[in-house]
Amino acid sequence: MQKYLRAYAPSLGELWFIMLVLVCLGGGMAGGIVAALANFIFSLDSDTLVTISIAVYPLTFVFAIPFVFYRAKENYRRHKIIPSSVTTFGRMPLLLLILVLFFLVLAFATSIEPLTMWIPMPDFIKKIFESLTSNGWVSFLSVVVMAPLLEEWLCRKVALGGLLNSGYSPAVAICWSALMFGIIHMNPWQTIPAFLMGVLFGWIYWRTRSVWLVIFMHAVNNGVAFLLATLFPDISEDVGMLDLVGPQNYPLVLSGAIVLVVLIVWLLHKQLAPASSLFKREEQQPAAL
Repeated sequence: MQKYLRAYAPSLGELWFIMLVLVCLGGGMAGGIVAALANFIFSLDSDTLVTISIAVYPLTFVFAIPFVFYRAKENYRRHKIIPSSVTTFGRMPLLLLILVLFFLVLAFATSIEPLTMWIPMPDFIKKIFESLTSNGWVSFLSVVVMAPLLEEWLCRKVALGGLLNSGYSPAVAICWSALMFGIIHMNPWQTIPAFLMGVLFGWIYWRTRSVWLVIFMHAVNNGVAFLLATLFPDISEDVGMLDLVGPQNYPLVLSGAIVLVVLIVWLLHKQLAPASSLFKREEQQPAAL
C-alpha cells in the first residue's frame, strides 16, 4: 500500500473534498457518539464525557483514510505513476537533524506568537483546550501521539505529497496543504498558527519526503504545550511567552527566537539534499486541475 500512496496524485478539488467533507463527516460522527452517550447514559459525568470525546478523536479520519487508500490504488493501477522521490536527509546525520528540528519547532512557535496574540481566545475555547490536557494518558495519546500521526499523514503525506506528484510547484503545494492543515482544526484561534506551522512542516517534508520527521515536529509542538499545561495547571490556556518572561525580556526572547529560526533554516537549506535534483518531476509534469 505504501507504493500506492507515494504515487498518489489527486487533484486539488479531490483534496478539498477529503478535508471539507470526509473529515467533517468523521468529526460529526465522533461528536454524535459523544452526544448519544450524554443523552442516553445519564450516569456519565462531564469528566467522563470529555475523556470519551478525546478517545474518539481518531474517528475524525474514519472516512478519509479508506477513501485515500482506494483512490491511491486506483490511480496507481490506471496510470502506473512512478513516485518522484524517496526519503533522504542529505548530508546531515539523522540524530543531529532530529535535535536541530526540536529547537526549530520551539523557536518557530515563539517567533509566530505575535501574529496570533491579536485574536482573543473565547472562554469556551479555553475550556476545550483545558479539557484536552486534563485527562492524563488519554489526553497525551490523543494530543501528542494520534493528532501528529493522523494530521501529518493526511496533510503532508497525502495532501502535500499528492500535490507535488500532480505537478504543482513546491511553494503552491506547501501553501495549499498548510491551509488545509489550518482549516481542519476548525477554529480561528488555531488556524493562523496551524497554517504557519504547516508551511514549516511542509518545507521539511518537501526537502526530505519523510513524514516521520514532520510527525516528530508536530509531536514536539503539541508535547511542549501539553507538558506546560500539566506542570502548571493554573496557567491560562492562552498564556504566551510574553506572559512568561515579562514585557521587558520579551523583545530579547523574540529576537533570539527569530535569529535562531533563520540560522536553522539556512543550515537545513545547505545540508539537506538539493531540492532541484530530488524533485525534477514536480517541475515537469503539468498541474492537475
